[in-house]
Amino acid sequence: MVGTPWGRMRCAMPENIRILLIEDSPKEAGLVERYLLEAAENFSVVHVDRLDTGLAKLADGKIDVILLDLDLPDSHGLETIRSLHAKSPHLPVVVLSDRVDRDLAARAIQDGAQDCLPKSNIDPDSLTRCVRYAIERTHRQLVESTLENSEARYRGLVNSLPVCVLQKDLDGRFIFANQAYSEFTGHVIEDILGKTDFDLSPVEVAEKFREDDRKVSESGKQFRDIEVNTTDGHTSWVEVIKSPIRDAHGNIVGTQAIFWDVTERQMAVDALLKAKEAAEEANRAKSEFLANMSHEIRTPLNAVIGMAELLLDTSLTQTQRDYLKMVHESGESLLSVINDILDFSKIEAGKLDLVSKPFDLRETVGDMMKPLGVRAGGNGLELTCHFDSDVPAVIEGDPHRLRQIIVNLVGNAIKFTEQGEIDFDVSVESRNNGNVDLHFQIRDTGIGIPDHKLGTIFEAFEQADTGSTRQYGGTGLGLAICARLVELMGGKIWVESQIGTGSTFHFTAPFPVTRADRIPHPRAAARIQGTRVLIVDDNATNRTILDEIARSWGMRTQLAADAEEGLILLKEAYAVGDPHSLLLTDVEMPGKDGIDLIAATRDIPNLKDTLVIVLSSSERPTTRKRCDDLRISSFLMKPVKQSELFDAIIVALGVASPEDENEVKSIGGLPKIRPLKVLLAEDNRANQRLAIALLQKWGHDVTLAESGKQAVDQWERGQFDLIVMDVQMPEMDGLQATQAIREREKERGGHVPIIAMTAHALAGDREKCLEAGMDGYTSKPLRIQELHQAIAEFFEAETPTATDEKPSTSVAEPLVDWSHALRACDGDKELFFDLLHLFLEETPELLNALDKAIEERDTEAIHRSAHTVVGSLRIIGPTEAGEVALQIEKAAHQDTIEHAKDLSQKLRSCIDSLFAEAAQIVEGRQTLP
Repeated sequence: MVGTPWGRMRCAMPENIRILLIEDSPKEAGLVERYLLEAAENFSVVHVDRLDTGLAKLADGKIDVILLDLDLPDSHGLETIRSLHAKSPHLPVVVLSDRVDRDLAARAIQDGAQDCLPKSNIDPDSLTRCVRYAIERTHRQLVESTLENSEARYRGLVNSLPVCVLQKDLDGRFIFANQAYSEFTGHVIEDILGKTDFDLSPVEVAEKFREDDRKVSESGKQFRDIEVNTTDGHTSWVEVIKSPIRDAHGNIVGTQAIFWDVTERQMAVDALLKAKEAAEEANRAKSEFLANMSHEIRTPLNAVIGMAELLLDTSLTQTQRDYLKMVHESGESLLSVINDILDFSKIEAGKLDLVSKPFDLRETVGDMMKPLGVRAGGNGLELTCHFDSDVPAVIEGDPHRLRQIIVNLVGNAIKFTEQGEIDFDVSVESRNNGNVDLHFQIRDTGIGIPDHKLGTIFEAFEQADTGSTRQYGGTGLGLAICARLVELMGGKIWVESQIGTGSTFHFTAPFPVTRADRIPHPRAAARIQGTRVLIVDDNATNRTILDEIARSWGMRTQLAADAEEGLILLKEAYAVGDPHSLLLTDVEMPGKDGIDLIAATRDIPNLKDTLVIVLSSSERPTTRKRCDDLRISSFLMKPVKQSELFDAIIVALGVASPEDENEVKSIGGLPKIRPLKVLLAEDNRANQRLAIALLQKWGHDVTLAESGKQAVDQWERGQFDLIVMDVQMPEMDGLQATQAIREREKERGGHVPIIAMTAHALAGDREKCLEAGMDGYTSKPLRIQELHQAIAEFFEAETPTATDEKPSTSVAEPLVDWSHALRACDGDKELFFDLLHLFLEETPELLNALDKAIEERDTEAIHRSAHTVVGSLRIIGPTEAGEVALQIEKAAHQDTIEHAKDLSQKLRSCIDSLFAEAAQIVEGRQTLP
C-alpha cells in the first residue's frame, strides 16, 4: 500500500504536506503551485504533466495528496482517477477541471476522488481548504474501514470459539453473544440483544447472575465460579469467568463473561469424592476393627508378658528362668506382630516415622534370634547367625523396625522350610562419610518361590501360592511391611529363589556409625589366648562361625563333624601331649549326639575332667538334666551370641566370674571408661559434692566452676575431655555458656562434648539444650547409671563393670527414702553424711533468701532461690518439700507472687519434718536401711 503511516493510523495533519500536482498546462500548474505556496508554508509541490510520470512519483511513497487534471496527454477523464486509485487506494485525490457539474463530481467521487474543484474558482483559501478536507476525509474513511474490519475479525474469532461469550451493559442488557452461546442456550442471538437475564432465566437464577455482574462492575475485578444449571430435570455445570468492560478512558461500562460446559469433569470429580468418602469410611471401619482386635489380643497378652516379668524377679532355677525368658520374648514378638498390623495402616497412610538411636547390632540381633532358634529347633532345623568381622559394633537407627524386618524374614524362612537350615548373615556393603551400608541375607532350604511370583511377593496380601495360607497360615502382610520399612530406611529389598532348593532374601540399609565403631576386645581374651578348644557340630555353617569367633580371641581350634570324630580327636590330642582344654559341642547330631560324646569322655580317665559347653537348638527338660548329670559348664541356646559365648568360656576356664570380675559385662553393668579430664559447672554445693564424688570414683580428674562465666573461663585456660554443665546458674546460665564455648570453638577449632545436667523435666527442655550446642542430657537427681551412660556415649568403654544395681522407685512422701539417697552416693556412707551435713547447714540460708525475695516481690530472685532449693532437696531423693519448691519456681515464672508466698509456708513445714529425721540419721538414732 502506497501512502504515509500517519494516514493509516493518526487523525492529526502531517507537519509538512507533500502535494503531487498532475497538470499538463504549465500556466495553470504555475498558478496552482503559487497559490499553494502562498497559502501555507508547510506545503511542498511536485509537478508532473503526465499520468505515467505521476504514477512513478507515487512509487517513492512521499506524497500526501494529489491534485489531478482529468485531461492529460496520456489519460483522459475518470479513467485517470481509477488508475491512481488502483496504484494508491488510500491516497486522497482532488480533481481540477475546467468544467465541473454535479454529474461529473458524483462520478469522480464514486471512482475514488475526495473532491472536485473548478479551475475557474481556484484561490489560495479554497485550494487550502480543499486539500486539508481531502486528507482528513481519507483518513476518517481509512479509520472507519479499519474498525469495521477489526470488528468483523473479532466477531469471526469470537463466534469460532468453542466457549460461550456474552457482554452486557451496566443495566444488565445483552449487547453481544457469540454463536456458541446461542447453540448452548437455544436462544437466537437477535432475540436476546437488549434483553436481561430476567427475560431469559428463572427469577432466582437471574438474581444470582445480576448479583455476580454487580460484584464485577463495582470491584472492577475478575470473578470465577462453577454454576449449576437445571433444565427439564437435566443438571449441568458450567465454569464461568466474568470481568468488567472498560471504555477508552478506563471507565467500566459493562460486564462480559465466558463460560464452558464442565459437566463431565464435575461428574468425575463428584464420583472421585464419593469414592474417596467410601474409601475413608472403609478405612475408618478397618481402623476401628484393628483397634478392637488389637485390644482383645493385647489384654490377655499383656497379662502373659507382665506375669512373666514378675516371675523373672523371683527365685528360679536356671532352666525355669530360661523358659520364662523365652515366654517373655515370644510374647514381645507376638505383641510386635500385632503392632506390625497396625503399623501397616500407618505405612500406607504415610504416617509411620523411624527413630534414630545408637544400639549394639550383635546384641540386638542375638536377643531376637533366641526364640527364633527355639522355633527352628522345634522343627528340626538349624538356625545360624553370622556377622562379618568388619561389621561395626554400634550403629544408629531404629532397632525396633530392624527387628521387625529380621523377625519377619527369618520367621518366614522357618515357616516354609521343612528340613535343612536357615542362615542369617550380615556383611558390609560399603562405607562412606561415617555411614555404613549393611547387607542382610536370610538363606533357607525351603520350598522356594515360583518365578512368576517374585515380582509381586512384596505386595500386600501376596503369598507364593493360594495354598500357602491354608497350609502355613499368615496374612500376607509380612513381606509388604518389610518392603515398606526397608524403603523408609533408605535401602532396598529383593529375593532370589528356586523351587525345591530354597530362597535367599536380601535387604540393604544405610546406618550412621557411632563412636564405638569397633567391637571392644575383652581384656580377659588375653587370658584365653592359646587355649585349645574342640568344636563339634554336624552343621558346617555353625562350625565355621564358632571357629571364626574362637580364633578371633586367639584360641587354637580343631573341628569335628560328629561325635565319633570328636572323640577320636580328643584322644589323639591327649596322646600327643596337647589336650583340649575345652569341648564346645552341639547336642542334636545324627548317630551319637553331643550328650553321648560327653558321656564317653566321662568314662575315659584322661578325658573325664574336660570342660564342656553345650550348644543346643532346642531345650528339652530331659536334655538339660542329662547335661547337668554330666557336669557341663554351660548350656547355651543356638544361635549363640558372641558375648554370651565369651562369658561362658571364661567362666568355664576359671579366668573370671561374671558376678565378681570387671571383664564380663552383665545386664545393667557400667562399662569402664578411661580417665578423663572433666570440667564440672554447678552452683549448688550439694550437687557439686555428689557429682565430684561420682566422677572421681570413676577415675576422672574434676575441675569445678560455680557459674557459667567461670566455666567459659576455665575452658579457655585448660584442656578438657568433657564438660558436665548445669543449666541454671548465676552470672551466665549453662545454655549461654555452651553457646559462648561453641562460638569460640569456631575460631580455635575442636569440639568438647558438653552434657547438660538439669533439674528441669518439662517437655522441650532437652531440645533447648541440644539447640544451644550441648551433646547430651541427664536430669537431676543424678542417677549413677544415667550419668555414666551419658558419658559413655562419647568415650569408648575399656572394660565393662558388673553391677546388680536396680533403679529405685521414686516416692513423694514427706519423709525421705534414705536408701535411695545412699544409692545416689554409690553406697559411699562417708560421702552421704558429708552431703547430709551440707544439706542441714545450707538449707536455712536458702529458705531465708527465698523469703526475702518473696517479700521484695523479686520474681527473678524467687525463681533462682527456689531452683537452688529444688537442687539441694533432690540430692536426697524425691520429697514433698522438693515438689513444693518446684511449684514455687513455677509460680515465680508465672509471676504469681501471692501463690509463691503461700507455698513458702508449706515448704518450711515440710523441711522442718525433713530436718527432724535427718538429725536422727546424723545422731545415729535412726539407722540407714
